[in-house]
Amino acid sequence: MYYNPLGKTGKQVSAISLGGMRYIPEDYKDGPEKCAEIVLRAMELGVNLFDTAPGYSDDASEDILGCALRQVKEKPYVSTKCGLWMATTAQGAYDAVRKSIDRIGVEQITFYHMWCACTLEDYGKMIAPGGIYEGMLRAKEEGLIEHICLSTHLDGGDIEKIVHDGRFESVILGYNAINFAFRRAGVKACYDAGLGVMAMNPLGGGTIPQYEDVLSFLKSAPDETIVHAALRFLLGQKEVSCALPGVGTIAELEECVSAAYRRVEIGEAYFDELKTRFQSNSLCTSCAYCMPCPVGVPIVQLLTAYNEYLVRDDREKMLEFIKGHWTISAAEAGNCTGCGACEGLCTQKLPIMERLGHIADWAQDAK
Repeated sequence: MYYNPLGKTGKQVSAISLGGMRYIPEDYKDGPEKCAEIVLRAMELGVNLFDTAPGYSDDASEDILGCALRQVKEKPYVSTKCGLWMATTAQGAYDAVRKSIDRIGVEQITFYHMWCACTLEDYGKMIAPGGIYEGMLRAKEEGLIEHICLSTHLDGGDIEKIVHDGRFESVILGYNAINFAFRRAGVKACYDAGLGVMAMNPLGGGTIPQYEDVLSFLKSAPDETIVHAALRFLLGQKEVSCALPGVGTIAELEECVSAAYRRVEIGEAYFDELKTRFQSNSLCTSCAYCMPCPVGVPIVQLLTAYNEYLVRDDREKMLEFIKGHWTISAAEAGNCTGCGACEGLCTQKLPIMERLGHIADWAQDAK
């Protein structure tokens, strides 16, 4: 494992750090102990940064991390978050910090994030007088937080607008080989401003491994796994401090960590090559931020199936996937009213309503 500076925080973080969102429900339903073994093994492998949040893994993630950290003397760097749905006031944010500290079992949270700024309006609410940022400042003054950071789904252009605010020291953002063109300008702006960059969803929420045959061009050698290729795509960029894969097993963890046994470097020409391979930011990563639909359209299932069309240009296979894999009717896409709520929430800024329209039309044609 090698380590990179996290912006100007003074921290060196493991190139592969660990996200806490993808533990297996069957493994934590009766308690955090089994999943805590993954955290402990990660520390043995050199991982020194663990990212979690209230609500991750059915709200078990912070407890899992806490269970592991209570078994070790030397604590790693801890990252967690507070979003607008958790608190809108300074006191609410301060209370959220205290609650996370108690659950994780640490005296101080290393990186505390204003969580899920999906729009500039969201960001404005976070930093408004009396808002959650103010509560974080109080917690930092009391030594409960070391670094105030931002977790965002803004596009690259909007990220560029706020990186010089001076309110945060590092950024978590969704960044991978699928959506790099959507956020690369923002990633570069963060780096130029001295901010650390933690890349969440480095495997596209599982989309990249799922389409290994189609995305095999990411591999630099025939025997390289698609997981290694996707992680090295990120780690080869000087702007990226660390990747935050989420894992459900120790085997998955070990595969991810082994991608960081040597440094790689990616030149600008490679990004141009990728753009010719597929339309960047086109695949749904099934993050489900678009849900629930006001009229009950199963958006995630339908757009995940639409990926089949995007990567294979096969409408019939897509319709079979909807029926066979999800056991729903493609005709449900026609229930969309065009309210646009989903597109406002989509972290990829995908044309969801257009895609639902395509699915509905093709379902009708197939009758």
